[in-house]
Amino acid sequence: MDGESMNANIREKLKNVLLVVLVLMTVLLLYFLWGSKSLESFIFNSNENTHYEVMTSKQVILPDQIILGRGNEDYLLAGASKESLWNDEILGAFREFSKGTNILVEEITEEKYKAAMAYPSLTAVFSYNLPFADFCQQFDINQAQGYDNISSVTEICFSEGSAEGTFLYDGSKGKYYWLLGNKSTEVVKQAESIFAQEQPVIYFPLKMYLGAEGTNDTLIPVESPEGLVPVDYRIDMAAAEKDTIESLAQFYFGETLDFIRKLEESNGKIIYMYGYGQKVLVINPVEGSIEYKEEIKSAGSEPQSFFQSLDTALGYIGAHGGFKTDSGETINPYLKSAMSIDDKKNSYRFVFSFKIEKNKVFYQENLPVIIEVQDGQVSYYRRELLDFDQEQGAERSEAKRISAINMLAMNYDYILSKAGLKLEPEREETAFEDVADQIDNLYIGYLKPSAESTDQVAADKGKSLQLIPVWVVEAKGTLLYFDLYDGQPRGGTQAVQ
Repeated sequence: MDGESMNANIREKLKNVLLVVLVLMTVLLLYFLWGSKSLESFIFNSNENTHYEVMTSKQVILPDQIILGRGNEDYLLAGASKESLWNDEILGAFREFSKGTNILVEEITEEKYKAAMAYPSLTAVFSYNLPFADFCQQFDINQAQGYDNISSVTEICFSEGSAEGTFLYDGSKGKYYWLLGNKSTEVVKQAESIFAQEQPVIYFPLKMYLGAEGTNDTLIPVESPEGLVPVDYRIDMAAAEKDTIESLAQFYFGETLDFIRKLEESNGKIIYMYGYGQKVLVINPVEGSIEYKEEIKSAGSEPQSFFQSLDTALGYIGAHGGFKTDSGETINPYLKSAMSIDDKKNSYRFVFSFKIEKNKVFYQENLPVIIEVQDGQVSYYRRELLDFDQEQGAERSEAKRISAINMLAMNYDYILSKAGLKLEPEREETAFEDVADQIDNLYIGYLKPSAESTDQVAADKGKSLQLIPVWVVEAKGTLLYFDLYDGQPRGGTQAVQ
């Protein structure tokens, strides 16, 4: 066979191969365009063999406070034992209670609910409302007749004033319920022995400090708080190299970053975009934050319950770095808030923050982790990337701390103005008492100051900043921060952002 015939033969074989490839590509494109999968799912291919740690909804659903009432208007707050008290004692007692027959569900007044808590009692208080039917299903609790009248659960209380009963507060409707069974529970006595091992601080209702007209049941500690020390943190993304930034982008768009446009702004922001905004990732190395938005598909997944949506959110977080510092050290998250988006069913916004030891970290600017899930699809995700030294959280200072009541007395004018509280003109002589009576909650924790409120704003990139030990006062939807030692104001934020 001469050379010309061989070349012609090779050309024909190449044409056949190209024809087969084109046919396969056509079939593949038709499959994605007309089939159940989208072209985007092909482009954003992830490595299925990648293993990452994912928390479950049962792990992050934990009461904001677990309160042991001792019957003399003195109370104890759970610390290290909170998780075991919730999982073993409270959930266990409610699960066993709900197995009973002929449970009576009766709506009661707030006064009757508080009267029950005045006896020796054990109360779990959440900072958000848990859909009650989902809650029962998630934690294997029998849904007795009458449970369908309860929309959500925000508090669960067991009281020796009604040993055969359980008390619930539905925060979404502002209603209180008494669930009366036929079998007494020993959960309050069991909790007393667990609390005794912690040697906790005694709390009294704020009204006990406000005279005869005081009505505020907010708990404040009798003794000075623990001597927390400031905790160093860093924003290391300011010095991040190109490879580090691109590795973050690959979490969201796949390893090759094909079909992705990249824009760099003069303020340091880097924007990755697919299509005409169907998927957008904004990385801010200076601020140390990541923000991701994804367009909701018209034909979305099956609607998800509250707990299914929360598991979807946790799975997404786990696949995109998890609950870790920027250097990869695992940190302790907690669910700060959970709410429906625009009152839509099957659409939820979850906000997570972190704890150092048992103390919460409050952010004066932005929020640590925000994620939105709509019909099973993550549509929005934002997180702050920090490194902080958790070992410092175990250190204690012997410096003198200001007590809760002295801090309030020193700052009631500030609280009045910043929280937008109201006072009757003729009661100026009782201004402190009237301001204190409008306080909704009191915490001890750490504050991450905003850039505007700290004198460290001019610090060099990568320089260590500090989380500040603070008193946190919640009043009328506002969180106000005060130095744990001198009581001086440190600014504020909205309680729900």
